[in-house]
Amino acid sequence: MAKKKTGNAAQNIADELYCFKIDEAFESDQDTIAFFWLCIYENYMDQAAKYDKVDVSKLNDEILSAFSTWDIEENWEENNFVTGRLADRNAPGGEKVLRLYNGYLGWMLIVEFENMDEEEKKTVVSLLEKYYNHVTSDFDKKKALKKRNEAALEPDPEPKYDIMDVLINGNICREYLEDCWDVSSYNEGEDCQIDYYIKKDDNVAGDTAYMYSHEDDELRKLQIVHIISRSSDPDAYDKLLEDDDVLISGEEEYGADCSAEFILLCDSFLVWFKEV
Repeated sequence: MAKKKTGNAAQNIADELYCFKIDEAFESDQDTIAFFWLCIYENYMDQAAKYDKVDVSKLNDEILSAFSTWDIEENWEENNFVTGRLADRNAPGGEKVLRLYNGYLGWMLIVEFENMDEEEKKTVVSLLEKYYNHVTSDFDKKKALKKRNEAALEPDPEPKYDIMDVLINGNICREYLEDCWDVSSYNEGEDCQIDYYIKKDDNVAGDTAYMYSHEDDELRKLQIVHIISRSSDPDAYDKLLEDDDVLISGEEEYGADCSAEFILLCDSFLVWFKEV
């Protein structure tokens, strides 16, 4: 069972949110979001059955209770709680409006805010997250589709891989990892080069990673057993790097089979892995 994840909506709530629920999500949250929009945009609706339809009537009861002083559009109940509109018409600074649309055959709820303050938005988001394990913004959607499109745009007539095969069947290949994951390479340019891959999303102990051996032409699945980011404590991180053997000594300490440092544009990581 995949971990429960949401987009960045709760931290910086946009004026429009897209909510959907799936129990068997992909390892990468961005892959899950991209897969949902592939189903919608590219007519993979047979695959959209992986997503769970939510009974929005219970959710709407809670929203109506939370905003009990707001006006409710007349046909809210007539639509069987499929769509809804509430408004605070006497709000200082202009009318506040909350709209909900249950679309795409019930697989997604679209929520719109108009003139609502952050606390009011957070109240709605907290209710949404009781029913949907993905509450995402338009930014989350564009980021996921951008990653998917970059992976799919190939100059060669034959694509390196089928993105839907990767997302649906989990047939991970090195080319996909090169396009969509962060990489750390050792012994570059030599026959014994080894490449380590971690997700571009937030990584924690227990997450999946991969290692590719150029010598064996073999892709191996790994599991992160410990990870340290420089952004969490730059001084402590730099102190660790004073020991040239920090990765090797960490393998013994954390019971790891291998390790790597990832030096990225926005952060750096020390990561220890076990082979799966």
